[in-house]
Amino acid sequence: MEPIRRDLKIYGQGSTSGGKFKNVIIKGSGIIKGDMECVNLKVYGDGQIDGNLEVKDTINIKGQTEFNGEIKTKNFKIQGEVQVKGEIFADDTSITGNITTHKDFNAEIFELEGGFTINGLLNADKIKVNIYWPCKVNEIGCSEITVKKDVKISLLGLKDMIKPICNNKILTADIIEGDLIHLENTNAKIVRGNNVTIGDGCKIELIEYKESFKKDKKSIVDKKNKI
Repeated sequence: MEPIRRDLKIYGQGSTSGGKFKNVIIKGSGIIKGDMECVNLKVYGDGQIDGNLEVKDTINIKGQTEFNGEIKTKNFKIQGEVQVKGEIFADDTSITGNITTHKDFNAEIFELEGGFTINGLLNADKIKVNIYWPCKVNEIGCSEITVKKDVKISLLGLKDMIKPICNNKILTADIIEGDLIHLENTNAKIVRGNNVTIGDGCKIELIEYKESFKKDKKSIVDKKNKI
């Protein structure tokens, strides 16, 4: 029988080693050195996890956090800025702010208001992105994706924690592949799907579609093929 796990709390400024915990809370500036497993992780302020992380329920970030290993979690909630050096595995992801990953991001649901840089594959069942900062990814694979620029962002009191909204509201990708695709303000080399809608502000080199294709007159598509 596994022993009862204790909570880990860092208030103010501090650091500790990793391990197995119940609830982990960082309020202020905290560093956890080594791999960690817990039920819930909350960071209010600045956090740093120097190891692989497995969270059985929810990661909740309000502020800035750096993860220097792999992440596995059920719910990944971010309000602020996050950097992840390892691969991410999550069921439900909700981001208000900005995230940078060095490897693939895997999720069932990926929702973002803000910006991202994913140096690898964004793999999710449903993707919804409202662009407020540049978004860059090598490849997107999904069932359904919607990319828009005109929904009002809810900064939730984080104006001092994250970068100002910029004019370069563009999603850049090499390949976007899915069943149902709706894109705005997107630059891509290849878009491949069953039903493809290209809204305003897009530049696409090649579109391959199976069932339907629609394009806004202000967008540019160099070549399209029905397959």
